[in-house]
Amino acid sequence: MKKNTKMQKTFLTGALLLASASALSAEVIKLIVPTGPGGGTDIFFRTLAKEAEPLLDASIVIINSGGAGGSIGVSQLVRADPDGLTLAGVWMGPITVAPHTVKVNYSMDDYIPVIQLTSAPYVLCVRPDFPATDGKSFIEELRKHPDKYTYGTDGVAGPGQLATERVFKALNIQARDVPYKGAGETTVALLSKTVDIYTGSVPPAVIFEKNKRAKCLLTTSAERIAALPDAISLGELGIADKETLLWRGIVVPKGTPPETVLKIQNAFATAANSPATKKFVADAGEQIIILTGEPFKEKINKESAELGSLVKSLGLAPKY
Repeated sequence: MKKNTKMQKTFLTGALLLASASALSAEVIKLIVPTGPGGGTDIFFRTLAKEAEPLLDASIVIINSGGAGGSIGVSQLVRADPDGLTLAGVWMGPITVAPHTVKVNYSMDDYIPVIQLTSAPYVLCVRPDFPATDGKSFIEELRKHPDKYTYGTDGVAGPGQLATERVFKALNIQARDVPYKGAGETTVALLSKTVDIYTGSVPPAVIFEKNKRAKCLLTTSAERIAALPDAISLGELGIADKETLLWRGIVVPKGTPPETVLKIQNAFATAANSPATKKFVADAGEQIIILTGEPFKEKINKESAELGSLVKSLGLAPKY
């Protein structure tokens, strides 16, 4: 009996040592998120990372690194070893906007676009007393009164302003941009009557509609979105090519081996379609839209060129 007990203890000790060794040998992946903690992008990538960990057989540690339109975080990414252990979870800001609006020390050749995961438009909302009942009358009201109305955005030359100005320029509209630090401040500005129009992400807009505190009349997408079915699309206005979408994706340093890129791509594609990630995305009024490899790279190149031209035309390009 004593012999069996001793053998059991030896077996248990060996099993614990093996488990411990396995845990110590598990890889740790750093996922740089170029924003502060707590925002929509940060929470999305935390949700996604939890789903991706078992698929990569690794622990994923989120590294928040905001500032300069997200370019600080991407700068850290491009300086990392291309070993698949440092990734960045980005949105379009530091990839297709910041290089045209702030001084950055990276280019599109310094990283590999692995996978786009989500997509959502910006949305324009007004208070219930605004003299327009739908998207088309909203456009007509703005066109009749150049520079009368103000719109709040997520900062000077930020994605929100650029998305809006692409639409306004195409429709011969002039309105005044009032920059804020994000959707939270812009929401307060609209409801307090500091600005006439909210330009921002979908989640606050859905709350506006639900509480009847504002009406959302226009999205910057080519088609209408289910979360805001009454908001007109750019396709209906004949300017589908001016679509600007807030997308999120994964990039890695250049030189990362193709087989490593593929492993990361497959893991995050699967994680994006998990119930937890799908719920988060649906609640945020976004969509899972997967793009990989060359199509993702081509999208980035095209969007960057278009937004770069817009920045110059608006006189927002930095002078060094």
